Amino acid sequence: MFMGRDANPFKKMPTILMPDELMAKALRRGEKVANEMRKKELPWLLKARAVEEHKVRTIASVVADNLQKVIDKTPPVRKLPKFYQEMVEVLVGVDDFKKSMGAFKWASELVRKLGNEYAKKIRAARTPQQAAKLRKEFVGRVKSILEQIHPEMAFVAVAREKLKDMPTFKELPTVVIAGYPNVGKSTLLKKLTGADVEINSYPFTTKGINVGYLDDIQMVDTPGLLDRPLYERNDIELQAILALNYLANLILFIIDASEFCGYTIEEQINLLKEIKELFKVPIVVAINKIDLVDENRVKEVEEKLKDVGIENILKISADKEIGLDELKRFFIQYLREHYIN
Repeated sequence: MFMGRDANPFKKMPTILMPDELMAKALRRGEKVANEMRKKELPWLLKARAVEEHKVRTIASVVADNLQKVIDKTPPVRKLPKFYQEMVEVLVGVDDFKKSMGAFKWASELVRKLGNEYAKKIRAARTPQQAAKLRKEFVGRVKSILEQIHPEMAFVAVAREKLKDMPTFKELPTVVIAGYPNVGKSTLLKKLTGADVEINSYPFTTKGINVGYLDDIQMVDTPGLLDRPLYERNDIELQAILALNYLANLILFIIDASEFCGYTIEEQINLLKEIKELFKVPIVVAINKIDLVDENRVKEVEEKLKDVGIENILKISADKEIGLDELKRFFIQYLREHYIN
């Protein structure tokens, strides 16, 4: 069985400090350690060396550790599930993201290496002035390194905000709900999943994504993405739809048989055909609002659906809770048979 744990791998990315912020933090820590060293009873040259060496080592450690923490808390894109790999590409660009993370690694390793080199030079300094000069030289080089990767740090900071706010999905068999606005998607989701409905922010729509759970099945409604024709969507939305293809195990397309949603049966079926072409996963269609139309109308819709190759058709009224038990049984039987061990 799939494990029901939160799956957004970017939630733990730490806050990204810019060069000035990171240097200020490192210098404060360095000065604090230096003050402790100044309290020790040591010969004057040995104490001067110790003060400057500890400053250098502390500054190097703070900077290198901070950069390394970003690397450690950021999952490698190549190891992510395909859905999240696609979302990284959509939101920030995989190549740019990898390049920026590479800059963090380069800077972290170089700062740590310089810290060790300058600490050794300071231990061999012949005067306090020489030790102080070496420490200032080290600080200057660290500042230069951070300024060199400033664009990458800024990029990762922006990327972090986008990636950590992606919807959090669970590793469960997933039904993606599609259909025009007002066909009854939200009503059906709430009826099927009860109170266990989450609203998650999403980069492509201000309406948010609706996520609900039916036993060990995850149901996802994507307002703003799967509710209008292809020609009305921009490139980013189209990429996001393709990314959802890796999340979906089954698509539930809802048709409003009454057409009270404002779209004709023909328009709704055209949208269905577009989604069928986009997604390479099975589709089940629920003819909704059957309580508002006669049987002949429902049969007419069924025939049109069969003409476009739809085999799995169920008749429901989400509002009146007609046919929902049958729909639930279909989901559970189909997904357990194909996706749950």
